[in-house]
Amino acid sequence: MNSHLPVGRLAERLESLPREHAWFAILVAVTALSWANHAYPGAGLAPLYIPIICAAAWALGERAAYFVALLTAILAIVPHLDDGGVSASLVVRTSVRVATYLFVAAMIVSFRRSFDRQRHLALRDRKTGALNGETFNERFSEALTVASRASETLLLAIFDLDDFKGVNSAHGHAAGDAVLRTFARGAAGSIRREDAFGRIGGDEFAVLLRVHPADAGEMFARTLHSRVSAVLAAGEHPVTCSMGALVIPPHVPRDPAALMHAADQAMFVAKRAGKNACEITWADQPQRDGRERASGPLREQPA
Repeated sequence: MNSHLPVGRLAERLESLPREHAWFAILVAVTALSWANHAYPGAGLAPLYIPIICAAAWALGERAAYFVALLTAILAIVPHLDDGGVSASLVVRTSVRVATYLFVAAMIVSFRRSFDRQRHLALRDRKTGALNGETFNERFSEALTVASRASETLLLAIFDLDDFKGVNSAHGHAAGDAVLRTFARGAAGSIRREDAFGRIGGDEFAVLLRVHPADAGEMFARTLHSRVSAVLAAGEHPVTCSMGALVIPPHVPRDPAALMHAADQAMFVAKRAGKNACEITWADQPQRDGRERASGPLREQPA
């Protein structure tokens, strides 16, 4: 949604609210409008319930939208019960209002589903389901900012499928696509939902995640390489992968391009070492070279 428009900014703000906060804001708005509508029944305030229904449908989903629609339709009629009880006219007005409010809720719910589908397609690589390169880079930049403020350590890993072009040449592009999907499923299944996994090139992928403590980054990098290697080996067209992993402590300069390049260079070191390898380095490697725990980049060669 175009965030330059006021409605777009409002939708983004609603989406960013925790569910509990969104419920609280909507119920407060319903209560305030209900009071005003009861205090000034001739002011015709009932249509103002419609934006509240839209907000509920957008931020809270289908069930909440229909609940708020029914609730507000009833509340809109309450002030008129004092006019002479339940009449045929009031029943008709209530029915029309309920139908209208439910229709509005259904329209917004449908639009939100369509919006989410299109956004998913815009952010994802259609062949593998991984984040596309542009989206991954955006997530990387955002994660660097957050990690710097929270003093968190990140792990950036870049994978390259070894001899992938040979699969395409020998078995066709359909076989190559199957290998890409197999790798993507294995990598995505080895990380948490909040971690980022993207396809940044033809046969290159990247993973970004938080690690705690910082030293756990090296262990997880090896484990990740081992897991995806096992998935690839079990595929219909077995291939291997080379991985470069960069541990990014919170105190290093937050330069996304330079850090991505460092991880990419580590991957090429692994590839030059004979492929099917994992090269791990630190973003502050020069400062670590004299320390006891790190005398240089670590390399793992799977058996």
